Amino acid sequence: MNEVAACRSVLIEVLTILGKELDNLVIVGGWVPELVFPNKGHIGSLDVDLALDAAKLKPLIYESIRQRLIQSGYQQSSEMPNRFFRTLTGSNTQIKVDLITGEFPETAGVGSHLLIQELSVWKARGVDLAFAFQQSVQVEGILPDGGHNEVVAKLPTIAAYLCIKAITLSERKKEKDAYDICFCIDNYTGGYKALAEEFRGKLDHKLIQEGVAILRSKFARLDSIGPVWAAQVESTADSGAVFEAGQRRAFELVNALLREIDEIKK
Repeated sequence: MNEVAACRSVLIEVLTILGKELDNLVIVGGWVPELVFPNKGHIGSLDVDLALDAAKLKPLIYESIRQRLIQSGYQQSSEMPNRFFRTLTGSNTQIKVDLITGEFPETAGVGSHLLIQELSVWKARGVDLAFAFQQSVQVEGILPDGGHNEVVAKLPTIAAYLCIKAITLSERKKEKDAYDICFCIDNYTGGYKALAEEFRGKLDHKLIQEGVAILRSKFARLDSIGPVWAAQVESTADSGAVFEAGQRRAFELVNALLREIDEIKK
């Protein structure tokens, strides 16, 4: 089992362990494109990001999320309490699982973490969009220690996901953020015009506005970091022509979507 397959297996396991809380959990991060657009050639992800909707979690849950993960063999990071590691049996492969939440008004000004029961969870800008605009998908696969399972999990809609990823893109240097954005636009059913319709009625939302503005900035030019980073992930770097084609494709995809969004605003 390669590392990407191992990570997907851990994702299935975490969703299985936390089955009681799936109504309050949203998959975010690098697995969203593959789960929404399966078998389209997405490269997958090497970590698992789950967002907890703290506004919905009941205060008296019988077992805490932290306890259930630890009881299932996950190790909690001593440096980042919202981070857990799953070491696969008979392997040195270690998969990282991060639990995050949003910056909803009740907690936005109180430090970088939110204490949900005993669990300290990282607050990430933009993640509130995953709670406001959701879709459900069936996720299936083999758990790390064997056994097939299917769960219905929540993910952000693609419009929300693009804005979450755009905000993340502006906060760190991780080339795959740009790749994920372009992959979603490229594989959306009906193309970028249909995707633009997902933004209809949402353009007054401040985080949607912020995400769209960042997309406009990071993909403003052919040599902006958005097109360059997307091409760096997709290209093996052994062909300058392949890289340049990917760079132009990324630039054109995002700007075509932005033009359609601008038409919706009129």
